[in-house]
Amino acid sequence: MAKVLLIDADSKIPNLALMKLSTYYKDKGYNVDLKKLDIPYFPWNVHKNFIIRTREYEKTFCSCIFNHNYRYVLGVDIDFGGTGYSLHKNLDDEIENLEPDYTLYNEKKTSYGFLTRGCIRNCSFCVVPEKEGKIREVNNINDIAKFKFVNLLDNNILAHPEHKRILNEMIDLDKKYEFSQGLDIRLIDKENSDLIRRLKYARLYTFAFDFIELKDVIEEKIKFLDWVDEWKLRFYVYVHPDMELSNVLFRLKWLKEHKCLPYLMRDLDCWFSEYREFYIDLASYCNQYWAFKGRTFEDFLTMRMTTDGRNNPDRLANSIRLFKENWDG
Repeated sequence: MAKVLLIDADSKIPNLALMKLSTYYKDKGYNVDLKKLDIPYFPWNVHKNFIIRTREYEKTFCSCIFNHNYRYVLGVDIDFGGTGYSLHKNLDDEIENLEPDYTLYNEKKTSYGFLTRGCIRNCSFCVVPEKEGKIREVNNINDIAKFKFVNLLDNNILAHPEHKRILNEMIDLDKKYEFSQGLDIRLIDKENSDLIRRLKYARLYTFAFDFIELKDVIEEKIKFLDWVDEWKLRFYVYVHPDMELSNVLFRLKWLKEHKCLPYLMRDLDCWFSEYREFYIDLASYCNQYWAFKGRTFEDFLTMRMTTDGRNNPDRLANSIRLFKENWDG
């Protein structure tokens, strides 16, 4: 029987495109194999080449999520795709509209999918507008929610004119949900906040505080979320070396004062910055929520460097100095 090889280069969750390819080729009678490579995202990690033997397969597909990881996948007649390979290569509509094959990943608990595609924003660090275009509805929740927990990958569902109808449909279906890409707090109002409250939400309610200029609108809109318990709101915090450290620390201080959690999203340029080590130490503090909630940066970093073999007095002193200067200043 003819065989197809699907290569997952670097996905952190089951890869929707590969699961739909699996459905397509299994329906045609092919045997389908999956090979997961787990190529790292971070540029300082050691990368190695993967030599893929494709001779026994009639077709081989490889999906790469992160930029340039396809370069480490070597083989003959590999059909590459994914955001890390090209923003303009998509599945044929015939395949895109198929149900994903969750058996490919032996997934039995969580459904994944998009109710909408596209975004109304044009953030400098984001490829969604170029890749997906204008916001539009692409799926019904009934078609996605195969399991009790549903991880929705929409980039800005609140920007869709019919999002309140969509939220009501989600409520009626009675599943547990998460918008893992976050929600746009600029678009929160009393009505959609009440709808989100009625959802059975599985994890943290996630928004974004990417730029200091958003402070006033966040302070205005967060009032509609007063039903959320302390430390259950999370904000992605974008960081770029061109931003003043005081800009970054101001946003983190604001979140801590309002009992909101941060998740530091570092631009790749951070790893080539003079503050590279500080960004790493800051992310370790912010992205471990027990630390951000309950410890000072100095206490956390001192403990971290003295208990895991990273004893580096100069780095410790420098990171603490930078934090204090920009947190207090």
